[in-house]
Order: sequence, then C-alpha cells, then structure tokens
Amino acid sequence: MSAQKAVKALARPERYPLYLYKRILRLHYGLPPPARLMGDTYVKDEFRRHKDASPEHTAVFINEWTNYCVTLSKQLSSSGIVKGFIGKDLEPEKLDSFAEEQLRQLLDLKIESERMKKGEVPVESTDPADASNSKESGSN
Repeated sequence: MSAQKAVKALARPERYPLYLYKRILRLHYGLPPPARLMGDTYVKDEFRRHKDASPEHTAVFINEWTNYCVTLSKQLSSSGIVKGFIGKDLEPEKLDSFAEEQLRQLLDLKIESERMKKGEVPVESTDPADASNSKESGSN
C-alpha cells in the first residue's frame, strides 16, 4: 500500500479498519497457500464479528490487529524471510488476560494450524453465517 493511501486512511479514522483489513489480506499473499487460506478466513471472520463492537472493544481490536500487521510486515520483508520464521509466541501475561472464549478460539486456531501443516483438512470458516450462505448459494 502506498504511503499516500496510508495518509488518507489516517486522515479519515472511520476508514482505518477497512484500510487495515485490506492491508492484512495483502500481506497474506506472502504466506504459503495453506497459511494464507487459514489467515484470510480468520481475518474475515474476526472483522465481520467486530463490525458493530463497542468503541472500547473496537480500540483494542484495531490496536491488536495493527500490531499483527506490523509484525507480519516485518517478518515478510527480505530480512525477515531470511530468518525463516513467521509468527511469534504469545506473552504469558497476555495469555493470562484472555477470556475463556478467546482461549477456546486460540485452541481451535492451534488445532486448525496443526491440521493444515499435516494437510489433513481444508480450512473453513467457523462462522455459522458462512455455512448458511454457502447452503443458500448452492440451492440457487
């Protein structure tokens, strides 16, 4: 994304979540195909779920996804690729602050990523709305 587009996004803060969403999906192009599929599915699901979140939750949500975007951008840069590692471990303090639902979601993500590594199953969204949409589109 160009610096000019980034400045425009910052000039209109209400558009920043959309800019961030698009930027993350573009960064995912640099991931191996199975990781990209899993990442895209997860990002789309999370942004959809937080579309109508309270301002307090939205601020935390945007901050965390911005951190993810910056970290992934660094890891996919030429110097990051040389190190050969994508991702980072969660800090114990952050893990302790997670709600039960977040811990369950994290466990589901871990299980899915392990399946992906083994090539066991394709990644699908966990959002029930996606399942009903695919059923509706299949019956037309």
